[in-house]
Amino acid sequence: IKKFNQVDGQVDRTSYTGSYEVDGETNRPKNPQGRTGLSGRGLLGRWGPNHAGDPLVTRWAKDQHNDKQKVLEIVLIRRKDTGESALPGGMVDA
Repeated sequence: IKKFNQVDGQVDRTSYTGSYEVDGETNRPKNPQGRTGLSGRGLLGRWGPNHAGDPLVTRWAKDQHNDKQKVLEIVLIRRKDTGESALPGGMVDA
């Protein structure tokens, strides 16, 4: 990969935190927050920044018992892989 810290075709390799260093020996980006004890990409899809979009949708609704108090409701999805509830969203491309 030659275009770290910039848009590389359809892949945005810019980071929200600013420019990050690339290791000269491995040509892998370094974590801008410092060493973590981990190596490689792990479960991430790309080297460098992996951008995600997770919208938070809420609304105030009346209580189910017709009280005057309002209840905050939130939109969740059911994950297909684990069956657990989660916020909608996920990894995004440019």
